[in-house]
Amino acid sequence: MSVLSAGKRKIMTLVLALILVLSFSLAGCSSGDSPSDAKTKDGKAQYTMWTFVQVHADYWKDAAETWNKNHPDEQINLKINVLPFDQMNQKLQVALNSGNGAPDIADVEIGQFAKYTKTNKPPFEDITNEVEPYNENLVKGRTDNYTVDGKVYGLDYHVGTTLVYYNMDIMKKAGVDPSTIKTWDDYVEAGKVVKEKSGIYMTSVETSSQFVYTAMVAQQKADMVRDDKSILSEEASVTAVQTLQDMVYKHKIAKTAEGGHQDVEEYYAAFNKGKYASVVMPAWYMSRMVSFMPKLSGKIKIQGLPIFKEGDLRSAGLGGTATVVTNQAHDKDLLKKFVVESKASEEGSIKTWTILGFDPIRSDVWLSPEMEKPNKYTDYFGTDIFKQMAVLKDEVGTLSFTHNSYPIIIDELLTNGMPKMMTKQADVQKTLDAVDKSANKRIKAGK
Repeated sequence: MSVLSAGKRKIMTLVLALILVLSFSLAGCSSGDSPSDAKTKDGKAQYTMWTFVQVHADYWKDAAETWNKNHPDEQINLKINVLPFDQMNQKLQVALNSGNGAPDIADVEIGQFAKYTKTNKPPFEDITNEVEPYNENLVKGRTDNYTVDGKVYGLDYHVGTTLVYYNMDIMKKAGVDPSTIKTWDDYVEAGKVVKEKSGIYMTSVETSSQFVYTAMVAQQKADMVRDDKSILSEEASVTAVQTLQDMVYKHKIAKTAEGGHQDVEEYYAAFNKGKYASVVMPAWYMSRMVSFMPKLSGKIKIQGLPIFKEGDLRSAGLGGTATVVTNQAHDKDLLKKFVVESKASEEGSIKTWTILGFDPIRSDVWLSPEMEKPNKYTDYFGTDIFKQMAVLKDEVGTLSFTHNSYPIIIDELLTNGMPKMMTKQADVQKTLDAVDKSANKRIKAGK
């Protein structure tokens, strides 16, 4: 497999972008367009949506059916295109930049959203007024992620409440009760017992992703960016990285994750085989366990994060994808109501659990009877999943994930920081100082 130089990659990206722009121009209306007067044979208005996840398409198919049931005078037909992640994001960005060919509705992954906020004028419709009636019950951090200058431009599918998933077969074998683990110091001491009595690592550390690190920073109510500058070398960030590095080299209760990432197939296989006693990941990781770790059904206990000190939060909202109405949409007012009602209404929010297995952005539904009804998740984790998560609903920290400098900071951290600190035991403070310097140079240069 050949590796292209940065210059060649840049040229290829420009060529591809030019081809896409030309294709939109030559085609007039692209596949993303749905003429405002387009109707199905049974009189439904036609709209288009792009997403990169098949199960999201399943959710929106159900949402359109629900909308038609509840709004007999505003019938819609939603044509949903599921595209590979990179292809969809590149195609969407070109379409929005060129002003032609974008779908009416699109999914935008949280890490991609910052690409559209550089000018503080996202190419999406302002849904602030449509969201306002639901604000009382929405987890604020999740709407804050997609708010620019006080205007809301997208709604997420889930909170992404970060949890510790304990393999109780291993914990019981070691004689450790997870409910006694309150702080990260407790977690380390418990890990030593687990390692001594079972020979199994307490957990893993990531080198090519940052879920655990970002959760640790967010739970300390800190951030990674301030005043357009990378601040990874500040105390909370250093504490988080040092804690993880010490788990590997000082306490020897952790090792680097298979594939460098806890959300890849190699890691699923390792955790399924019982190579780790616990893993820290968001609530949406339940779907990975159900799909890829069948041996652990009925053996996993979920719990909030340990804390560093009194006053810290016991969770963080990680990951996410907003659904937006693009500024090229037809019948914008109807589509804004459709998107917001589908995700923020009680009925729609509950379906993000029953269809997608996500923790809904409306925390008031977490204790609804519908959340305990049998499904593949309750079969795996038990019926009290949301009773356990409800105690955390006011302790979900967040970071400036959609700040336009965030992608650069993460890129520098994962390229020049985490691999060195986790695999070569590089000095944490010095490495993060260097990451800040490099990131801030790129931020200032605008690239």
